[in-house]
Amino acid sequence: MTIKKEQFVIIGIMAVGLLLIGGAVLAYALSQGGTLPTRMTIIATPTPDALALSEEITLEPVESLDEIADKIRPEYPELADLLENPELGSVYKDFYLVYNEGGLPAAMALARQRNILNKNDEIIMTLVLDTEETASLVAELESEGVLISGVYKNLINIAIPISLIEEKAETEDPHEIVERISNLEHVIRLQLPKRATIQQGVTSGQGVDVTLADNWHARGITGRGVKIGVLDLGFAGYEDLLGKELPATVTLKAFGDDYDLYEEAHGTACAEIVHEMAPEAELFLVYYDGTDVAMGQAVEWLIEQEVDIISNSTNSIGTTPLDGTGFSADLVELAYENGIFWVNSAGNYAERHYQGRFEDSDGDNMHDFGDLKKQTISFRAGEDYPTHIVLNWDNWEDVDQDYELILYDRDGNLLAKSEESQSGGFGEQPLEGFLYTFDDEDIYLLGIENYDGTARGDATFDLFIEPSLIPEKFIVREHSLGGPADAEHAFAVGATYWYDDLLEDYSSRGPTTDGRVKPDISAPAGVDSHTYSPENFPGTSAATPHVAGAAALLLQIFPDLMPDDVRAFIQERALDLGRTGSDNQFGAGRINLGDIPDFAEQPDIVDTPVPTKVAEVRATSTPRAANEPSPTFDDPGAGYAEDELTDDEATLLGLIVIVGMCLVCVSVLLFMALIIGGLIMLL
Repeated sequence: MTIKKEQFVIIGIMAVGLLLIGGAVLAYALSQGGTLPTRMTIIATPTPDALALSEEITLEPVESLDEIADKIRPEYPELADLLENPELGSVYKDFYLVYNEGGLPAAMALARQRNILNKNDEIIMTLVLDTEETASLVAELESEGVLISGVYKNLINIAIPISLIEEKAETEDPHEIVERISNLEHVIRLQLPKRATIQQGVTSGQGVDVTLADNWHARGITGRGVKIGVLDLGFAGYEDLLGKELPATVTLKAFGDDYDLYEEAHGTACAEIVHEMAPEAELFLVYYDGTDVAMGQAVEWLIEQEVDIISNSTNSIGTTPLDGTGFSADLVELAYENGIFWVNSAGNYAERHYQGRFEDSDGDNMHDFGDLKKQTISFRAGEDYPTHIVLNWDNWEDVDQDYELILYDRDGNLLAKSEESQSGGFGEQPLEGFLYTFDDEDIYLLGIENYDGTARGDATFDLFIEPSLIPEKFIVREHSLGGPADAEHAFAVGATYWYDDLLEDYSSRGPTTDGRVKPDISAPAGVDSHTYSPENFPGTSAATPHVAGAAALLLQIFPDLMPDDVRAFIQERALDLGRTGSDNQFGAGRINLGDIPDFAEQPDIVDTPVPTKVAEVRATSTPRAANEPSPTFDDPGAGYAEDELTDDEATLLGLIVIVGMCLVCVSVLLFMALIIGGLIMLL
């Protein structure tokens, strides 16, 4: 097809017209303070239509496992007994119910969705014992064909091959193997393994300048002689960075199932930042599979290696009282007793946490969420990766108040129910929850039920949904810490944006349930990294290794400092942000190393005077707008806050506006030239 001269002219005019309009819009928008957002998220920003939910959803009554057991007992007495076994986690009861109804394919589908099936087609669980003497029990388990994944004190991680379940189904009941395990001496619980979560050319991040670590590097203080353990859930790609973004040699050690060791890169990105901050420190990259057993093994190994610092950018959510007690907090205290400075991410859960006291306005045993008296809380989840949903309540000592957590789709149809026993039995906890992989990125609902109306009904709930988006009216940012950030001797780190020191919206906040201020300090996040390039590295995960690296610089100068001394030094020099003094948002403030202590004995330091300076930031990443809000259900179309700009922001904004105006001028000239040329050609 041949384009005529007239058509060519018309097309040219339209193209220039579009350029003119685009330039004008850009110039106007930026002149009003607009910016180009750069925040990384794994869940798409919801639109108003996508978040629309009917207020009149009718929830059908959900049968309890006891009711189901009574119904099926005449035909399946053994399965009914299994459903009434208080030692067995409810997700495994669901597995065998589905197996009984739909066979192995249906049961395996449920196991994958509920994350109790590993990559080797084995059902995984943690056995809780009433003893730490495990040798004879391990031998009994192995004689049954059960695989042992790890042992730590009174915990044993096991894996039951699907082939073993099939074999049992041919000769006896398929759930017989689980019954045998629960009846073994010293076994008090068979539960879902608790899983920790991660806080999401040569690349140099901005944190080194912001913290003034570069000032210390110039004097030869680089962390030499200091050992740092980077505890994480994966170190994919670390070998490619040796001698560049990482030291030429590192020590790698793995504990537990190593299926994510070379798949997940989170630990590699954290180690990058540690190396930037303390380029001559000795690094120990320690993988654990997220379970308590593997974490305990990893920490004891790091103690044996005599590390000085542990940098942990992982958290467990909702599985402890957040008062400084619990499994992971005990590990922190063990490290502290061995002289190790433990640095831990506070968590990224400030916008994924709900807290409320049980309310039941209509006496149906279902909790009312908020003033609307709704029986569910809605949230938006992503697809194809596990979502941690954990509910706990303030009944940790007696554990005699029984509540259940129910998961529905957006239409109120039942998806799953967590129905653990809370009857005051040994080893029971006031916890319910799911590790659920959703098939679609959509809106889902959660309800909390007073089981059979037997609980007093005065519980205060903490509900975490990670990752997710939940309505702003239900978000409670206080008490949103992830463990073990609540431990007394965990140096908990919140996140500020590196460019402007604003607190990141997601950064978890205290206080602890026993009233202590957390986090202890804040540090830069949203920085560049080779591992995540071209995206930046956000989260308290990125903030934490900045602090660990800074501590290594101090320990090079003062190798005999104890953890409390390191804590005091860092907090005393922090740039105070937010309210005056320590607070539950920033802690003592944003980390700032300042000048090298002039009273230090520094035999290995280059004797070159370095003037005191103020940290200067460089826009190697596109800065986002100050106080850029996160999308919410209540106001998904909210714009950016019109805060006063800094000098650097104003300069950058001015350059962008000039470019936009130049586009307008060029467009006008081209438009006029095309019109004149077109008229000449037409004549």
